[in-house]
Amino acid sequence: MSDTLTPIHNNDGAGTTTHHVEELRRKYTVAKSAVADLAGEVGKTAKDQVGDLKSHASDWVHDKADLLKEQASDSQAAMITVVRRNPVKAVAIAAAVGLLVGLLIRRRD
Repeated sequence: MSDTLTPIHNNDGAGTTTHHVEELRRKYTVAKSAVADLAGEVGKTAKDQVGDLKSHASDWVHDKADLLKEQASDSQAAMITVVRRNPVKAVAIAAAVGLLVGLLIRRRD
């Protein structure tokens, strides 16, 4: 099919614009349909990619949360061990920290 419109001549030699209009309408309809199909494909592809990114992000967050839970548990176990080995020292440190926090809170008021 040709990309240019060629006029059709009547018996009297005059070009008919009706044929041009019909041809333009047909090409417009085809182009509109192609654009709609392309937009649908782009939308589907974007939706798929967003879903993949969401899945990867969710997996990453869960992995990091599990790692943080494990590290917190290890830190808690280490702290318990230190306190059990040195209970007097642990109480003294806790009292000193409590005193400092109390002084800081008192200054704010």
